[in-house]
Amino acid sequence: MTQAPDTRRRTLLSCATSWRWAAFWLWFGLLVPALAHASLPDPDNGQMTVERALWVDPTGEASLEQALEQVYAPAPRIVARGYRADATWLRVTVPATPADNLWVTIQPLYLDDVQVFSRSWQPDGTRGPWTLRQEGDRHPFAGKELRTLLFSLRLDTSPTEPTVFYVRLRTTSTHAMYVSVRTSTSALDFEGQILLGLGLYLGVVLVLAWMSAVRFVITRDALWALNVLLQSGTALLAVFYVGVSAKYLLPEAPRGVDQAMSTVLCGHVFLSVLYYRKFAATFQASSWVVWAYTLVLLALPWQLWLIWNDQARPALALNSNLLLLASLLGMGANWFFRIEDVRLRWTVRCTYTAQTVYLVVFVLPLLGVGQMTLLHLYPALLVNLFASVMQHLVLARRDQLSLQATQRLEREMQAAQSELRAQQAQLSVTTSFVGMLLHELKNPLASVRLATLNLLRTAHQWSPDSIKRLGNIQAAVDGMDAVLDRCRQVDRLDSGAWTTAKVATDAAGLLADAMARSAAPARLRVEGPEQLAAHLDVQSFLTMVGNLLDNALGYSPPGSMVDVKLTAHAGGHGRPEHLVVTVRNAVGKAGLPDAKQVFDKYYRSEGAHLRTGSGLGLYLVKNLASLAGGGVDLQVEMQPLADASAGSVASASFVVFSLWLPCR
Repeated sequence: MTQAPDTRRRTLLSCATSWRWAAFWLWFGLLVPALAHASLPDPDNGQMTVERALWVDPTGEASLEQALEQVYAPAPRIVARGYRADATWLRVTVPATPADNLWVTIQPLYLDDVQVFSRSWQPDGTRGPWTLRQEGDRHPFAGKELRTLLFSLRLDTSPTEPTVFYVRLRTTSTHAMYVSVRTSTSALDFEGQILLGLGLYLGVVLVLAWMSAVRFVITRDALWALNVLLQSGTALLAVFYVGVSAKYLLPEAPRGVDQAMSTVLCGHVFLSVLYYRKFAATFQASSWVVWAYTLVLLALPWQLWLIWNDQARPALALNSNLLLLASLLGMGANWFFRIEDVRLRWTVRCTYTAQTVYLVVFVLPLLGVGQMTLLHLYPALLVNLFASVMQHLVLARRDQLSLQATQRLEREMQAAQSELRAQQAQLSVTTSFVGMLLHELKNPLASVRLATLNLLRTAHQWSPDSIKRLGNIQAAVDGMDAVLDRCRQVDRLDSGAWTTAKVATDAAGLLADAMARSAAPARLRVEGPEQLAAHLDVQSFLTMVGNLLDNALGYSPPGSMVDVKLTAHAGGHGRPEHLVVTVRNAVGKAGLPDAKQVFDKYYRSEGAHLRTGSGLGLYLVKNLASLAGGGVDLQVEMQPLADASAGSVASASFVVFSLWLPCR
């Protein structure tokens, strides 16, 4: 049997939102690269022990001759000086060694301009003149001495004398530099290690991007779409970071590689902040958090302008500071996210905290604060991999919770529908019983009415007191009959069996008919046009007006007049062209009705129980008026009355019901 589209969607979403499936990628993303790294050759294997010394050229214009005359200070294994406009000179001394075919390797691979000054050994054991060789991503890859991913140069050494060479660095990126001397085999093994690690890295990131794309197709959630963009940007950044773009994509365009690398760095931070902005808004963070992320996003156009106008240094320095700022902001703001699930809440908090701690530890050396290690040379790769996996875990858990909530709602809805069907069946039975009961009650009432009428035909045989009692019986029967009629009408209305059909008619004539059918037509005083053309449902109109008249006659003082008024109004105040029937009567012994309850089902005021009634008349009026697109309201008026005997002025209360109905 073919599954319905909704069922297939829920099945796919259930598979896609499996927490165990996402946990597998956490294992794959973190453990597999670690195992692969452990199985590869040691990057330090085959290195020569060298002595490093440092001198800073504040002008950035010193020549080699000037640099040779300076006093050099001992330098750490990895130089870290932050984003600077000056030049860094490193003197490297290689002890005497019988090893041949040694290479100088320089990292990281995103440095702009690296100059290496060295001298070769002559056959007679003397040193030759200084020669300059250049590396860096501002020089074409095709012109490299050794076409490896690393910045690599051959080094001529002596078995009896130490060898000295100088490395000068100027770059728009951070002044972080690791210069080593290693055998060619070690250098090639290290490059193979980089390529294998990149393959594993890209495999994890691209598979996560593909899974995020599948989830977006299923859920249509913007967070998954942003996650796809962020994972794709992470993969692109890794390609530029390890020099693959320079070797394989743009070997003849060094300036393009340099600017593209800077653009990708800034763009990746932009995508990260955009993603976390949407993430914060999704989990209902405070508005100031969303606005703070928005302000960070506004820096990208300025950064791009700087990069493509050969001012990448301030753009990249700003990029590192923005990344640190956004991380600190997220670490504080995530504690105020509205996340009900405990597991998801603590996963988000731990993720933000871990990322922020990592960035503080790894970004500060890039800014020249603290010591740098080999991992600091490529700080974005590890944290981006961790962020990619954790983002997937968090969104997968959120989708899982959403799916569970949807399934729970569906079960509740199915249960509610079953209960509703049961109630409808019970109501149908009750309605049938009420209809049968009303019909059965009508028969004895008709018999009583007929017997009373027969007795009244022989009224000359009865005493006045007996005739009065017969009249009371007749009135009681009429009252009970009216109650039963209203019960039957309300039952039709509540069960949805009441049908309406508007026809062209004379509203004034219908009002006159309703007044003639009332219990005391002589007490009704009408005001209005003799004719009023309208489109109305005749039965509903007569029922509504009849109930208003019955209410006014029954609850006004005996013998008092009831004012009835018919008017037509043009459209306005949200109402179409309509007619208004106003029924106004003085307040009788029952007192004023409660304006808040007067239209409620079965409502009767305390003083109204002396009269036969059901509390359904005004309820019927209100609901029929709503069904017709109109309404009814109640007002109480106070009218002063002159008391001649006391010489004072009293007031009387009047109840005014206004029924309005569209007449077109």
